[in-house]
Amino acid sequence: MQQGSSVAAFPAFSNMMEGGAGPRGGKRGADQAMDQNKKRAAFDDITNHFDEPEHPGTDAQCSEMFPTTSASSYGYLQQQNNLQQPAAYSQGVCGGGCAPFAAPGFQLAPPPPRSCRPVFVDIDEQDHDDPMACTTYVNDIFDYLRDSELKRRPTTTYMESVQSDINPMMRSILLDWLVEVGQEYRLTSDTLFLAATYIDRFLSLVDVKRNRLQLVGVTSMLVAAKYEEIYAPQVEEFCYITDNTYTREQVLDMEREVLRVLDFDLTQPTIKTFLRRYVKAASGEIPLDVTFEFLTSYLAELTLLEYGMLDYLPSTIAASCVTVALYILFHGRADCVTWSATLSHYSGYLPGDLRHCAQAVHQLFIAAKSSNLPAAREKYASAKFAQVSQLGCPACLPEWMFL
Repeated sequence: MQQGSSVAAFPAFSNMMEGGAGPRGGKRGADQAMDQNKKRAAFDDITNHFDEPEHPGTDAQCSEMFPTTSASSYGYLQQQNNLQQPAAYSQGVCGGGCAPFAAPGFQLAPPPPRSCRPVFVDIDEQDHDDPMACTTYVNDIFDYLRDSELKRRPTTTYMESVQSDINPMMRSILLDWLVEVGQEYRLTSDTLFLAATYIDRFLSLVDVKRNRLQLVGVTSMLVAAKYEEIYAPQVEEFCYITDNTYTREQVLDMEREVLRVLDFDLTQPTIKTFLRRYVKAASGEIPLDVTFEFLTSYLAELTLLEYGMLDYLPSTIAASCVTVALYILFHGRADCVTWSATLSHYSGYLPGDLRHCAQAVHQLFIAAKSSNLPAAREKYASAKFAQVSQLGCPACLPEWMFL
């Protein structure tokens, strides 16, 4: 940073952990000149928090209770309810009855023949004349994406098996910060989800020291932005967003390393990929407005912060976000519907397949209201997103949702 100058900043992470609010909105190019009197706090302040648990005694207690997952509402749910995955679960189950994973050589069970399914709505009927909708091939495309999500998954236990200096809370803080970065530069949500995937795939293969974790995160965001955005931010802007903690050369060196580790395999279906399709399927039978789409996106972003959600496939998480969002919006109505034949047809999931993942998503929604990671909650508390993070919901999901 040049001597005597100051730049617009996100709040220090110490302030964020205490509930302080940070700036929102985009600041690029000429906009940055308007914020020269503000000071940016560097991400490396986070290391002060890594040495101490968020709540005294929490880390030690949780490491005993949940040795293979983060200290989270997801882990709490699994422990308290003693949940066991059904043997016929569509994703496969490890021998210990833990959450689903992609076993070597495992193939996702094909959906039942269309002739055996209940009547469903053709959600692509109105788009047959739109060449951009690819209605002739859209079902084949999503069948391919369901197969692809099995092949490029990060290791679900990399924090225990690969990493020696970082933990799930550090990952959560990093991704919470990237939510703000996405807002700062007005990046699409697809970029955020793709960056999170790159981070997890990289951390599954490379042991990263805590002082380089932010560099991995911001570089993954750079690569994802180049893939998804029409006009991606420049390298210098990603240096700026870290308060110039890293130089341009360091970011470019890390970009080369990320691409090498990922073997330049950058095309990957994310939660957002499936969520867009499932939201359209839900709207086929149930009258829904944009609030529903905002709520599903909020739930999906909450799952990004939770290390334990890596146990589930992106398509499973997307379908679970849809069913939980329907319950949150309509739980007080006698005609509340949280799944449909159309959703089953286009997702390939039955309600019972989503039980454990949906319960985890629901608990994340409940816990987010008092979370010390506020970026997603504050983002979706704005009028722009219909304030969906402020919606209320019962403490438990009813059993009839999964029958």
